[in-house]
Parts: sequence; structure tokens; C-alpha cells
Amino acid sequence: MTILDHLQTCKACNHEFRAPDKLLGKKVACPFCRRLVEVTITAGPNDPLVGQLLGGCRLVRRLGAGAIGVVYEAEQVSMNRRVAMKMLSSKSSANPMLVQRFQREAKLSAQISHPHVVQVFDCGFERSVHFLTMELVDGTTLAGMVDENGPMPWQQASALMLQVARAVDHVAGQNIVHRDIKPANILVSSQGQAKLADLGLAKQTDADEGGDQALTMQGAVLGSPAYMSPEQIRNSREASHIADLYSLGATFYHLLAGVPPFDGRTATEVMTKVLREPPAPLRTLVPLVPHAIAGFVHRTLAKTPKERPQTAAQFVEELKQALTTPERAAGTPTPRAGVPVQGRSERDAARSPLVTILIALVITAVLAAVYFAIY
Repeated sequence: MTILDHLQTCKACNHEFRAPDKLLGKKVACPFCRRLVEVTITAGPNDPLVGQLLGGCRLVRRLGAGAIGVVYEAEQVSMNRRVAMKMLSSKSSANPMLVQRFQREAKLSAQISHPHVVQVFDCGFERSVHFLTMELVDGTTLAGMVDENGPMPWQQASALMLQVARAVDHVAGQNIVHRDIKPANILVSSQGQAKLADLGLAKQTDADEGGDQALTMQGAVLGSPAYMSPEQIRNSREASHIADLYSLGATFYHLLAGVPPFDGRTATEVMTKVLREPPAPLRTLVPLVPHAIAGFVHRTLAKTPKERPQTAAQFVEELKQALTTPERAAGTPTPRAGVPVQGRSERDAARSPLVTILIALVITAVLAAVYFAIY
């Protein structure tokens, strides 16, 4: 079943994405920068590539565009099947670092075969275009589901998160850290099957570290601030599988609350909150979320990695246990064990302004590094 949707362009970040017809006239958060975009009927860009053949596929329609590339729906002629084709823009193709990153995505994707990970079929270089051919998921994203329907019932959200966590467990078994898990990167088919997508920022932990350093500038942040762990904000190169579990927890929070655990007008503001503040208690926002489910989500959002589940398999088991006895906990644990959110000590509330200044300097340096890494 094909969902009627419309191509939208965010004026703040110039990313393109599709929004379902039922959201016409409403404002939704851009999946990339989270600025509000009013959904309208648009003709979309006059794209000369539509109808053309590339890599044995006929391009049918433009699905969206990001900072470095474009995604199309296409027909694989030899197999007579619909596929998605991701390609680098001409500007990105002129950047050797971005080309290497794209090729690394193809290499890592080829190692993964799992029912809850979008499958990559082929990659190549033709007519001066780098491309990936992959499975086309006929449905929406978790971000789109929340935009369309609001906060998700905890039973439905938990079932989807178990699927994604099993995918992350499989990816981790290949020594791969995703580094960009978020609602917009998790597709959901019309049959309700969740699929993890976009390994564009992934790294392989047993690969040559020099390779990752070459593709990740010292101090540069890779990922989406609202879903990134504190350690990934501080140093994306050193992000481990436990950072992916934090991102899973942030995604889970977003599904249940309808908003991410941290938000702000700028990336700097969001990253400052991730580093310094606890998220609002889930049950304050959504009282119907059971104690055990809310407590589990807050545990995954602990500032310190060792306080979170240590593997995706553990994430799955703890969530299954919470689902077995959802009301077992007396209350929602906070990220700092033993300290209630509303009852922090005066010492914690009056932290030295020097800490705030240092964090601001770190984030300013990080954003500068991101700017120079891209431009």
C-alpha cells in the first residue's frame, strides 16, 4: 500500500523529507534540525534525473535529500522490484572525505543481513555518480508516526523498540557502532515491521582506527544532538555500543512523550542540556506510562555509560522484564541514582559557573570543528 505524501523542504536546514497527506496544513518537526515546517502541497524540485537509468534502476521519484545526498524511489529493471537509491550530490562527490564515508557505509551495510535492518543490495559508481541500491520500505518512519498520531501507546512503542534493539544487537555483533540512531532513521513498514536505516555515520570498532580518525575530525560531533549520548557529544570517535543504547533510549522517550528528552532552539542549547540536565520525568509528561517502563527509559538515559544497559541484548532483556511487571517500581529512577529530580541538594543546584563556561567552550569548539569538517 503506497502512502500519499508530499515532498517538503525545511527552510532552516534545506533538507528534504516527505510528509503524509493527512498532515497538510499542520506543522511538523523537520527530521534533521527539528525546526517546525508547515506541510503543504508542493510540486517539488524539477528533477532531471527522474525517469533516468542509473545502476540498472529507473528513477521514479525523489524521496528526500540531506546534507550530502539524495534518495529516490526506483525500479530495479532486471529484478522488476521497487528499491530505494541513495546517491551523493555532485558537491559531495567532489569531497574525498565524504566519498570515503559513503563507500564505508556501503562496505558496512554489506556485512549486515537482519530482518530489522534495511538491506543494501548494491553499490557503484556510474556517470560520475556514487550510489547505493537498497530495500524500499513501504511505510513511514518513527518520527513520521509521532508527527501524525502524537505520543505512542507504551505497548506499541515497546514492541517497536524491542525490534530495533535486536537489530542493534546484530549490528554490534559485527563490531559496528551506528552513531545516528533516532526516530527519523527507523523505518516502519505498513505491516508494522521496524527497520534500522542509514549507516552513514557508522564506524567499525575493530577496523584501523586511523581510518575513522581520517573521516572524523578531532573534536567534531557526528550525530543528531537530541539523541546523542554525552560521551558522543564530547568525542564522536570514541562512541561505543553503549552510546547507541543511549540513542535507543532517547528514541523510546520520544515515542512515549511525543518530544525528545532534550530540545532547544539551537544545537548548542540541546547539547548543553544533554551534558548537564536530567530529562523531564516521563510519567510527569505521560502519566499512563507504567513505572517500570518509565524507569527503564530513564536508566538508558543515564549520563554515565556504566549506569546504562551494557549491551543491546541486556537492553532487550530488561525491557522484556519491565513489560512482564510494568507497575513493579515505586517510582521513576532519575539519571543520578538516589537523588530525586525535585530534591537535589543545594550544592548540586549551585554548581560553579565555571562548569557552565567550560561546557559552553567545549560545545563552541565542537561546532566550529563540524563547520570546518563539512565546508
